[in-house]
Amino acid sequence: FELPLTLRGVSSSMVFTTGHDLKGNSLPDWAKLAISGATVAVYMGRSVAAEVAGRLIEAGLSPDTAVAVVENASLANRRRFHGTLADLPSLEVRADLVGPVMTIIGDAVAGANFERSEPLAAHRHEGAAQTAAEGAER
Repeated sequence: FELPLTLRGVSSSMVFTTGHDLKGNSLPDWAKLAISGATVAVYMGRSVAAEVAGRLIEAGLSPDTAVAVVENASLANRRRFHGTLADLPSLEVRADLVGPVMTIIGDAVAGANFERSEPLAAHRHEGAAQTAAEGAER
């Protein structure tokens, strides 16, 4: 899909971070960057999707913030998904996702063309919002 990473008047910067460092304190400012309007791209973050959502929501980002997810981004079998920050915890429970994913979060993402992507909410389990809240507590 066509996905703006920055967007005039909405987001003028982008931050790339790995999901594997989220349990430590090596990236203390990434949530603040998201709140300031930066687009945040989390790679290798499927297993900590609830924690990502929880930390961002706890830091003040709206649960309705746009999210795009790309599985196998550089391969012919890539798949694209879209939703909101509140939908993000569903990534942890999806058995159909087997490849690496890149998650892009921010207001600029709302300007994407999602015609060729699947909604994350279609696979959202009942406890996704609770999982996001639990991620914020971690």
